Amino acid sequence: MFTKMTLPEKFFQQAQTRLDQKAFYYCRVRDGKWVSMTWKRYREEVSLLASWFQAQGVEKGSKVAILSANRPEWIIADLAILSIGAISVPVYATSSQADVTYILEHSGADMLVVDHVDRIPYLQKTQLNGIVSFEKVAKKLAEQFVTKIHALPTILHETKQTLDEPVALSNDDIATIIYTSGTTGKPKGVIHSHGNIAEGMAATYDTVEPPEGTVDRFFSFLPLSHVAERQLVEIGSIMTGSEVAFARSIDTLGEDLLRCRPTVLLCVPRLWEKIYEKIQAGLLTASPIKRTVFALARTLGEQRIEEDRIKRAKDQSIGGILSDVLVGKKLRARLGLDRCRMLVTGAAPTRPEVMRFFAAFGMMIREVYGLTENLCLGVLNDAHESVIGSCGKPFPGCEIRIAEDGEIQFRAPYMFKGYYKNPEATHEVLSDDGWFATGDLGTLDTDGRLRIVGRKKELLKTSGGKYVAPVPIEDSLKSHPMVKDAMIIGDDKKYCVALVSLESENAKSLGEDARKEELKKLLKRVNEPLASYESIKRVGVMKESFTVENGALTPTLKVKRNVVVKQKEEFIDRLYRSDDVVVYEI
Repeated sequence: MFTKMTLPEKFFQQAQTRLDQKAFYYCRVRDGKWVSMTWKRYREEVSLLASWFQAQGVEKGSKVAILSANRPEWIIADLAILSIGAISVPVYATSSQADVTYILEHSGADMLVVDHVDRIPYLQKTQLNGIVSFEKVAKKLAEQFVTKIHALPTILHETKQTLDEPVALSNDDIATIIYTSGTTGKPKGVIHSHGNIAEGMAATYDTVEPPEGTVDRFFSFLPLSHVAERQLVEIGSIMTGSEVAFARSIDTLGEDLLRCRPTVLLCVPRLWEKIYEKIQAGLLTASPIKRTVFALARTLGEQRIEEDRIKRAKDQSIGGILSDVLVGKKLRARLGLDRCRMLVTGAAPTRPEVMRFFAAFGMMIREVYGLTENLCLGVLNDAHESVIGSCGKPFPGCEIRIAEDGEIQFRAPYMFKGYYKNPEATHEVLSDDGWFATGDLGTLDTDGRLRIVGRKKELLKTSGGKYVAPVPIEDSLKSHPMVKDAMIIGDDKKYCVALVSLESENAKSLGEDARKEELKKLLKRVNEPLASYESIKRVGVMKESFTVENGALTPTLKVKRNVVVKQKEEFIDRLYRSDDVVVYEI
């Protein structure tokens, strides 16, 4: 049973009862050594930093931004800010210079917390009262900045006064302003109060409560600046008294999973797809005996799946047990997932064949759907039965409905209070009686499970006046192991075309002519079930993939369609003029 209280109150209470237990497991930056931090030290660092902030004049209602990759100090800084009643403003570490500057200025941030000052050479003109760096800064470098830089190790060493308990907070006090990455326009600041977060904590606790007598290990690698990671990893670990293990980077993810062996993992579909494709590629060079054993184990393991439903109880079926003996246990151990009791994925749909593959080997992936505005606590697949193609049923306390035009709408006690300094945008999506219009299209099945159909604003309208939902078609294209990215073009055009990027490993095994033929076959298969106005007439193969760095993706890996259309304007024009079905970008 979880008693509602503010997050800082819950943290101080939890830390007091778990003093010598492990709170964090991470690779220390200064020497590359893997170390642990106890809850006692965790609380001390939060208390010292909070007291230091107060001494610097940071007051209740002041804004403090955090710009950092995931590490224990991110969470420590967040809790220190919240504990004195200041407002935390997380910023994606991958954000562009323009977005960082805009967020700091729009939010009115008084101070900035960063992992290292290499991120901020362009912030000389911002009106900050100070910068806190997680790493020590050379005196010569620090002198180059107009704003004074304070090193966290020095703060923790020299500060004598501690904050023994959080300041008094009301439910209406603002806790955080989270700027959405946004696929169009400027980021919007989503306001969440301490009351929102307390309500969300209760809903999350009901979902992640560990089995009696056990302690979970969360694994943190998705940005803590994203509400889902923050809600599950930071807040979930505090509520349940669990440990957080940190990945060093995306590049070391495989190694770090093997080392950390988490019990709870939040992931994105692209990672599951990459693991799946790597395993499939490995099977091509495996011996006939290994391929036969793997195929048999997969067939046996598929007894866990009935039509589109993955059933946890079927792990104990004869097929599930034999599949585990042959392959499942070894595969899970090789991935570092042998202890994982909860696998959650979100941000985009996971391809059905990928869900089925992992389910066959005892890894039931539970899709989740939510937004920054509702703390990502929308719907989640059940722990005992995950339905492929569905995002699941509402979190505790959450209501859902489908509007007449098919738009998904939510209402919950943890719904955001509005967009910061943007009442017009707030009024557009949040009704007077608390219903939030998501902008996504969906359907509810007879069991009350949500299925995402597409994005309201992403519907394409051809010059013939026909509406096309691009996402399902893009998912069909990406189901081919050779295709990495896919985006449909068709707005105000007489027909639709597709932009794709190719997976180098899979594409390299084929020559250019063979790749073209493979893409033509894929196009034919994708077009088969589509209406004529939906069908794809051309495929344009891009030189590079969509990335955050080239501006095509948001930090949460959503495609910025308008940006891509502008970037690829000449190529798209050439694609429409071409007589070839497959056209390569020059």
